[in-house]
Amino acid sequence: MAKNKKRKSTPSKNQAISPKKYLQTKARQLPIYACYINKEWETSKLAQIFIARRHKNGNVTFAGYLTDLLGLGVKDAMYNYNLPLSEFEELLDSAGENMVECDYVLAHNLIYGAVEFALDYDVIPHKDWEIARYVLEEDTEDIPLMELEFGVNGVPAFVLAKNEEFFRDEDDEPEYGDLSEGEMMREAQKLVYAPIDLAYEKTFPITADDHSQRIKDAHRQLTITEEPEHQMPEEEADALEALYYELYELQKSGDKPGIKKFRDQISDKIKQYPKQPILLNYLANSYFLAGDVAEGAKQFEQCVRDFPDYLLGRLFYAFQLTQNKQYAKAWEVIEGKSELQELVPNRKSFHPQEVYVFYAVVILCALFYENNLEKTFPYYELILASDVDPLRWVSVGRAVFEVSQAKVNALESKYNKAIVEIVDELGVMPEAIRDL
Repeated sequence: MAKNKKRKSTPSKNQAISPKKYLQTKARQLPIYACYINKEWETSKLAQIFIARRHKNGNVTFAGYLTDLLGLGVKDAMYNYNLPLSEFEELLDSAGENMVECDYVLAHNLIYGAVEFALDYDVIPHKDWEIARYVLEEDTEDIPLMELEFGVNGVPAFVLAKNEEFFRDEDDEPEYGDLSEGEMMREAQKLVYAPIDLAYEKTFPITADDHSQRIKDAHRQLTITEEPEHQMPEEEADALEALYYELYELQKSGDKPGIKKFRDQISDKIKQYPKQPILLNYLANSYFLAGDVAEGAKQFEQCVRDFPDYLLGRLFYAFQLTQNKQYAKAWEVIEGKSELQELVPNRKSFHPQEVYVFYAVVILCALFYENNLEKTFPYYELILASDVDPLRWVSVGRAVFEVSQAKVNALESKYNKAIVEIVDELGVMPEAIRDL
């Protein structure tokens, strides 16, 4: 692995030092307190990793790395300096219940290995990597080297996608060139799901049933459009758009003072537009960004009370309930409906996010409330077959992962082997990957 450059000399003690300079010059002198990773990283090939170092005062300096193992390296990075331990723990809680402690050596090898693999194909890490990397140890021989797999059979999944998926024909321009890096990452994730799906279908043959046909027929009858059902005044629309992009930037930066200021702006806009439910949606999300999961869920619940006809608010609230393992209550929020048209019979058209977040909630309720994996299959297939990229929404990505994980669990229980061995034994690796 590549080695980092040596640290520059530290400033004198009486000189002010910025958080960035502190990380660059002093962070590695702090003992490592803990490392965390998402449980599903081996299946999803997307590792969310947090590494914290402890100060003598009990506070922590930490960094987070969203690490794509299929070829895109460190897709996002964040860091904070001398943060109270309670705030760091709140941040972990906001990341969901799927975060577990891991060994530092594993985290180190995953992050540096993914970065180097991506650099081999000219994919550079996120801009904040240049600072966040100083929370890691230097990449030297002092850290044991682990044999980890990056890409698919040693090739970045986005290269597979470029070669196999996105060319119309020899005379056409490649569609791949229009894909963003996020879209490439999600297409790469789909390649991971494919062999699992094929192995499951070969082991547990799936026959068409009335439920599956009914859900797919109902989907075809939906009018799915990004055009709003009701037009709003231009001034109000512009205000919402500005807040949306500000929330998006806060999500990337994690700027807590900025989040508080944003919340004050939302309060002012609610007074100006008291009948606009999207503002409560943004308000709820601001609490999640600050790590206050309980208050965020409370705001979504209030949104449902104040605006019962605001479908996304209801769906976001239902999804949050599933994350808190309140599946029965989530099922009640969507009234136990399996079809979107049944839940909102007065609507003629739906935004793609409404359609696929609804499918995500149904999937999670079917899996964990009804314990019915097969019920999820038509929704899962519709999500993966969609051309609007529904995996960009956290709830949808989570639901698809849970279906895939349930299939893995069933296969590993059946064969008493790891999924990699099962896929190889059944010969179900997709041809585009196997022939490399």
